[in-house]
Amino acid sequence: MEILLVRHAKAGSRDPNSWPDDDQRPLTDEGRVEQRAAAQAMRKMGIKFDFLVTSPLARARETAAIIAKAYRWTEPPQVAEALGHGCTVDAIVTLLAKFPPDATVALVGHEPDLSSLTAALVTDGGHLRIAVKKSGVVGIEFDGPAQAGNGTLLFHLKPGHLRKLAG
Repeated sequence: MEILLVRHAKAGSRDPNSWPDDDQRPLTDEGRVEQRAAAQAMRKMGIKFDFLVTSPLARARETAAIIAKAYRWTEPPQVAEALGHGCTVDAIVTLLAKFPPDATVALVGHEPDLSSLTAALVTDGGHLRIAVKKSGVVGIEFDGPAQAGNGTLLFHLKPGHLRKLAG
């Protein structure tokens, strides 16, 4: 199994007056542009996936929709509560077990969850300092099903890298 961890693009600032429910806070125009470039770069690099799964929060769903459009995805991204509030390694491993063992699954989520998840999946004990930036993507490969500590880090691409690749 391979997974792609994609952090949502830049969203508006937390503002209870504009967004009383922070879960509904959308991407900024800059975030949308940056995510389109990131998705184009992913395609240009030959990064593919079989399933696209997103957090239920609006900014992640919008990021997943931009990725889906760039990939000409014909079905809407799946929404998984496990990628939202209270995201845990165990919940993500359980989620990934629902997919075929030879699948590549793209997961769109949030910080600090994705950095913690990356560390837990590729190290024994989760001791890895990594920061997944907005619109960044991490690739992890497993020899068999996804399990904590059994992943191999394939790549960690920051938005700046992706913008340059999108050209």
